[in-house]
Amino acid sequence: MTRTRARPNRIGVRPAEEVESAYRSVAARAPVRRDPAGGPAPGRHVPRNAGRAPEPDPRREGAGEGAAPGGTGAEPPDTVSEGAAAAYRWALAREGSGPVTGVPTREVPALWRLTAEADAAAVLLDDPVCPPRDRAYAQGVRDVLAWLCGQSDEHAV
Repeated sequence: MTRTRARPNRIGVRPAEEVESAYRSVAARAPVRRDPAGGPAPGRHVPRNAGRAPEPDPRREGAGEGAAPGGTGAEPPDTVSEGAAAAYRWALAREGSGPVTGVPTREVPALWRLTAEADAAAVLLDDPVCPPRDRAYAQGVRDVLAWLCGQSDEHAV
């Protein structure tokens, strides 16, 4: 017998239709992240204390291709939107791992899992050595997940 799961009517504390609408709005503005080979990037930013090294981001390497103008390594202004879009994709079960922790999931995450991922993003925001690009990405993730968890009444980005 094959079991199918019904699509949840809520994601965190928000109606699924409202989350879908918010995601479409953010996705229209967020750039598509790419890995060095040219395919979509996994969207995973791992905190230092997770026991794994973060995936390298060639856009932060000196003044090479993809670096910010002037070679300063400053994050592009759309990085917050990237993080927000990744959080929505994960919350809607369109991405198989958490946007910050990389913890694998196969379905719409439960409220406790959304909260744990939001907490992981908050840890990055509080990390004084977190690179600006990762901090901006984590801010987008945190904003979305705080809204989904009912910790904020404002839509992210």
